[in-house]
Order: sequence, then C-alpha cells, then structure tokens
Amino acid sequence: MTSASWSGYRGAWQAPGRDVAWIAPAFYGRSVPPYQLLAAQERLPARPFTDPERTLADAAVMDRMLRRLRREARSWPSRRTSVEVLKHTRAGGRHWLVVPDVPALRGGRDVTVVGFFGDLRPATDHSAIYQLEADVVARLGRYATAGLLVYYDAEIAPAVHGNLVLFATREVPPEWHRDRVHAAAVASAPRHYRAVRLHGGAIRGELLGRGHLAVQRTRYFDFGQQPAWQGLRRFE
Repeated sequence: MTSASWSGYRGAWQAPGRDVAWIAPAFYGRSVPPYQLLAAQERLPARPFTDPERTLADAAVMDRMLRRLRREARSWPSRRTSVEVLKHTRAGGRHWLVVPDVPALRGGRDVTVVGFFGDLRPATDHSAIYQLEADVVARLGRYATAGLLVYYDAEIAPAVHGNLVLFATREVPPEWHRDRVHAAAVASAPRHYRAVRLHGGAIRGELLGRGHLAVQRTRYFDFGQQPAWQGLRRFE
C-alpha cells in the first residue's frame, strides 16, 4: 500500500549489477541525509525493522505471492488481454492483483522486482493513502508499454500489507518518476508510516516458470525522525 507508488522512488532501486546511486528526492521539501550502508548481517538495535530476518520474511511473502500469481495466470483464457482480480480471505485479508498486459506477462523473462513493506502509524486515519493506491491502480494501464507487468497487493493481516510490483525492464521505468499520483503517495508516506522496507530484486528465467524471487538489496526508511533516516543493505 503502495509499492506501485514507491517503486518509482528515485535512487531506491537500479538494475542488478549496477551501483545504487542516491539522488535526494524533492518530495519532502527538505534536505535528505545520505543513507547508511549496512553489512549483510549488521544489526541496528534501535531500528529492529532493519534486521536481516525481516527482509528474509518479506522475501518469503513475496515468493508466495509469486506462486499465487502463477496459479492465477494458468487459469486465464488465452484471449485475455488484461486482468484485475480482487479476492478476500476468510481471515479478513485481501489479494488485489492487476496485470495490464497479459501477453507481456506470459512472455516475461528476467524480471525486475520491487517489494514494499511498511509499518503503519497507529491511531492514524489511513484512508488517504488507500485512496491514493486506488488512484495509482486506475492508472496502471498507461504504463504497460513502459514495462509494467504486475501490481499485487496482499493484505497479510488487518492493516498489514505486502506489495509486489514486477517490471520487464532492467530498471524501474522513468515514467513513474513523472507521475503526479506517485509523487503524492511518496510525499504522504511519512504521515502514514513509521518505517518502510523497499526491496529490489529479480526473477531469473521465465516469469511464469519455476524460478524463485531473489532480493538483492533493501533500502530502509525511518520516519520516526526528520529528515528521515535511510539505510541500504546489499544481499547479492
């Protein structure tokens, strides 16, 4: 809620094998400190949301989402050109899957992955960020030609969301950086989240094959202070 918005965050993710170059965003209207580079197993006791195990847990959630996507895709008629699926679980969760170009999805290979996991602020009205997510989803079709393959929001538990966005391109398409709804969602993040983990990775081989999702790096945002603290951990 929403990685579709955050996947365009400049500096958050670049293609595998390339250095991450930080570009300070202008969305917050203030200077942003450089990120803190974390070793693979380094821990920050004051920021447990950055523990390596949290990334492993997020990766497991995204891998389950990928398996569900593959099951869903196998059930779609060959004539389908786009799909939007909204299903609710008995436990009160939700799966919201949007594929703007089904043929592109079926032909996808060596896909770029962006995953978003955030800790919501308690006692806060989050209706605005949910509306922004709906606005982003309504605009996904225009980005299919730029490489967007999948937007998938899974409500794991009440108010706990895991988001997965897949691109056919080696980098997040620049069109995201220019989208006004994306910019609004990024600007509102500090009001709704205490902390965010933004994952970058890849799925090697055929997207609808048997390859696993691999997280290659995670960027961390702590909105408990302003300007926000930022960290980066590489797993590749």
